Amino acid sequence: MIGPVDFEKSVEYWQQDKWSGQFPMKWHIIKDVPNSQFRHITLENNDNKPVTNSRDTQEVSIEMLKIFKNYGAETSILDDFVFYEEREKVIEKRKTRR
Repeated sequence: MIGPVDFEKSVEYWQQDKWSGQFPMKWHIIKDVPNSQFRHITLENNDNKPVTNSRDTQEVSIEMLKIFKNYGAETSILDDFVFYEEREKVIEKRKTRR
């Protein structure tokens, strides 16, 4: 996150109306790391639940960063954008027909 949240800006990609706002960010690393790589890490401040049960910004540990850095991922979320864009077009087309 490289700037404050702008709650005046609305984005169309939220599936639910309960979220609003937008903030600028800069990605340093983008890759898929399965939750199974992190489940052994528990958080004392979250009833010793696995870190995979936490909210997105609740906790990041050095151990998690090491796993993320060293995991040999061959894909990232960026690989899926074309699929989701096409799917969204089909959904919108169906909505306009109704």
